Amino acid sequence: MTTPPSTTPTSRYGPIARFDEEWQRLKHSPRALERVNSWGISPKSFSSLDELLVAAGFRGKNIDPVADAVLARLVQRASTDELAARIVLQRVIPPILSIARRRGRNRSIGYNDALGMALSHAWEVIRTYPIARRPAKIAVNIVRDIEYFAFVRTERRRPQLSPFVPDSEALLNHRSADMMTFDDPYGSATGGSTSDIELAHLLRQAQECGMSERSIELCMALGAGDIDGYAERHGVTRRTARGWSQAAINELRVRTQCVA
Repeated sequence: MTTPPSTTPTSRYGPIARFDEEWQRLKHSPRALERVNSWGISPKSFSSLDELLVAAGFRGKNIDPVADAVLARLVQRASTDELAARIVLQRVIPPILSIARRRGRNRSIGYNDALGMALSHAWEVIRTYPIARRPAKIAVNIVRDIEYFAFVRTERRRPQLSPFVPDSEALLNHRSADMMTFDDPYGSATGGSTSDIELAHLLRQAQECGMSERSIELCMALGAGDIDGYAERHGVTRRTARGWSQAAINELRVRTQCVA
């Protein structure tokens, strides 16, 4: 089967560029291909993950029952298999980009911010998609769910929100310096538990990939068990802070996920 030269719109910067670089490494990975071919999706083995994307309807017809059946197999596995979830994410990146362009223009927030909002929800939507209740038009439904959680529900909750700009760079630098060495971030800790060290390292990676300042501070508050203090400091209810924290966790998953 002839595969497309690239299955992600290219960009030099930002999360899409990182996804593209990751996909270029992943799509010919012998380990990934061995796993995919063990799923029995096709009687013929895939020689590239691009072939699987095409079979799942990537850039194909809007509604294709055959492709929908392939995508259904992937989504069924996605709740417990990160590789399957990563493939599904790659499948829906083009419509996510379309959402970001439209929402960024309509909301006057800009393309990059709109893209970050959409991607922050994509991973959880894919991994929790109710395939038994919604077994058809899967790609369309996933994209609609992403748009709903990223934009529609946010608009409905807007009265609860109050804007703020935390100094996450200073906070993260302080936490990182306290808990890990530069040469070995998972090695000798100067303080804190192993989970604290791993969290600080993940947040540093996520920050480099464009994670928002608010999400970084929220994750740090969660890691410290201080969500109540966070809510008090920013003048919001505990319920609002927990709602923000769920979005922050979603964004952390997207910014740091890697299954190569």
